Amino acid sequence: MGILSAIGALFGKLMYFIYNTIGFHNYALSLVFFTIVYKLILLPLSIKQMKSTQLMQELQPELQRIQERYKNDKEKLQEEQMKFYQEKGYNPTSGCLPLLIQMPIILALFYVIRMPMSYMLDLPARAVSHMAIVSIKNGDLPNIKTELEIKDPDTEKLEDKYLQDLYKEITKKDPYVEIKILDIINRKQEIIDNSPYLSDDSKQVLKDFDLRVFNIFNLGVKPEISRRIFESPGTFIPPLIILLIAVTTTFLTTSQMMPQQQQKGKDGKQANAGCAGKGMLWISPIMTLSIGLSTPCGLSVYWTLNNILSFVQQKIMNKYFKKDGNAEKEGKKVAKVNNKRS
Repeated sequence: MGILSAIGALFGKLMYFIYNTIGFHNYALSLVFFTIVYKLILLPLSIKQMKSTQLMQELQPELQRIQERYKNDKEKLQEEQMKFYQEKGYNPTSGCLPLLIQMPIILALFYVIRMPMSYMLDLPARAVSHMAIVSIKNGDLPNIKTELEIKDPDTEKLEDKYLQDLYKEITKKDPYVEIKILDIINRKQEIIDNSPYLSDDSKQVLKDFDLRVFNIFNLGVKPEISRRIFESPGTFIPPLIILLIAVTTTFLTTSQMMPQQQQKGKDGKQANAGCAGKGMLWISPIMTLSIGLSTPCGLSVYWTLNNILSFVQQKIMNKYFKKDGNAEKEGKKVAKVNNKRS
């Protein structure tokens, strides 16, 4: 099991715990609470990032003087900048740490959303394979071309190794097969009842589990920009709307952070602000759109929730650090006045 898969399994257990407790057996509500927990876990890093940003703002005037002094000598400029950062205790890459931590979390969450039966419900691979075979036989699931022959469960013996190997094959060929199976068994629950690989508890869990949100949005559907939108608008328009909201909130959240991390020098050029450059304002929304078009819209829901919480958190932290910074400046002014008097 790879590290992302291991993180996915951990998140799956956490999601299922939330789903069974404060989530009230609602997948979307569970995703909200999961995102809040995630933000609380990363709060210390966010505070550290905010302090680093505030320090960078204070260092800007002196840093710009260094850049102006050595603008014709790039090697000397880098040397002086690094020396300046070390003297002031500033790490230019400190702003990147939360982003680097967030990426594997997003990828691991993708596993949970794409394969909820394996990661969240902890169903055995042989059970998922058997339901896939039955769905293929009934014509509900397109026959997935694999190196393994799809056997008939009514006439042939299906060994555990065969079912496990088949699971690896079908999930490799169709990453969203679990989502499709969930949709099928939601309409044809006899597939669950007739499965010899599911316990009674697992059967009941599957019957109760639903990825739909308020009977409108299906978190398992992948957004598409194609003619299928007009053929089935009720299915494909909601996921597209969710993705557009995710892209918009990503842009707004990123732009909220930009003014604090970018200031221009006398020559009109932006000072080095570490990880968050001007390109991030456009890179983040483009990445959200690109990844969102290739994944179930549940990931876009997570991004939207995360962006909204980040926006609110940033507002609160800006207000707090602004007050804290003003108090510190006033303290320095009073100290200077006292020094002059003495």
